[in-house]
Amino acid sequence: MENTTGQFFQENLKNQQQKIKNKMIRLRQRRFSLFFIIVILMVLSSINMVSAAFYMKPENIKKHFVYILIFFIIYLFIGNAGKIKKLKLTYKILSNRKVNGFIFLTSIFILLGMYIGGKMNLSFIPKINGAYGWINLGPVSIQPAEILKCAFVINMANCLARAEDNDLSESVTIINALIYLGVYGILILAQKDMGTAIHYLAIWLFMIFMSKLKDKWILRFSCLGGVFGIGGLAAVYKYAGEEGASYKIMRIKSYIDGLFFGNYSDDYGYQVKQSVYAFGSGGLFGKGYANGVQKYSYLPEIHTDFIMATFGEEFGIMGMFVVVGLFFALYHFIMVTGRECKNYFGKYLALGMGAQIITQVIINIFVAVGLLPVFGLPMPFFSYGGSAMVTMGIALGLIHNMNVE
Repeated sequence: MENTTGQFFQENLKNQQQKIKNKMIRLRQRRFSLFFIIVILMVLSSINMVSAAFYMKPENIKKHFVYILIFFIIYLFIGNAGKIKKLKLTYKILSNRKVNGFIFLTSIFILLGMYIGGKMNLSFIPKINGAYGWINLGPVSIQPAEILKCAFVINMANCLARAEDNDLSESVTIINALIYLGVYGILILAQKDMGTAIHYLAIWLFMIFMSKLKDKWILRFSCLGGVFGIGGLAAVYKYAGEEGASYKIMRIKSYIDGLFFGNYSDDYGYQVKQSVYAFGSGGLFGKGYANGVQKYSYLPEIHTDFIMATFGEEFGIMGMFVVVGLFFALYHFIMVTGRECKNYFGKYLALGMGAQIITQVIINIFVAVGLLPVFGLPMPFFSYGGSAMVTMGIALGLIHNMNVE
């Protein structure tokens, strides 16, 4: 009897040890997979940037590689902070109420400061395309609203996780979530940065739809979104015919004309028209690397929000499939990370970071092919700019951190 009991405990111990070993193998494989996909995307973005931005100043092209270096520094530091003896910082610290509150209040302070500074016409907060969204610090420009997407996801993850942990009612959960969306959204809209505000809304909807809320709430939000979306586009299209219509309204009108009638305005839809030409002329396999023509100033600022136009032109539909496939593979590993997490905060944190990345990829590509109005959202990894790289470094660093346990 004692021998049988001893064998049982030994087998149970071996099983537990094997489970732990298997988990560590899975985590290691996932870390490697994430890093491998990121490196491939960085290589593709680099060769594309060199082709698209050949007319830029050499120091600007060098900056792109500096931004990539900054990304890897942030990504590896946050990803491995839990293994540093003196720090031992894991993603779980972000679920602390005080830390979450500090992040929320700091975000409000920064966004409010941007609005006030813009209204005061401070020299280091310039008005770009009608928006006060950037801070100029000498040779470096920072877009706080872009970086604070990670803060928004952390706040939302805490909100939804506490709803699960404390079994809060659905109405209370929705109200709490709307408070976060309202505060961030209003402060960003006050800067007249509608594109970034729409991305925050997309992240919020994604997280809400994937939460514990019942289907009735999903149906309500879907119906409201459809009514306001269609009604808003119809109202904008009608108002655009009147004298004094704003630039943004005219761009939306151009989007509708282009989508339904194939008629892109040279004043407000020129970039989209040239982008569509680029994808169309690229065909199935593209014109070949560096053989695109849109970069010859036919498509202005092609190295920023419309960077995928030159990629589609030179590498074709198949090249685009590769890029989209890599991003969805990245998204898959992020979702698996969340699914295997043992706490609700980690699940929602991974869900939010995945939503942040994949919605931005979808919106950017849909804008480039004329399926969505121009929002001014960069393509992750590919578009020129440091703020987006910092954001991606924080987001993916946290996912890596979750896979170190």
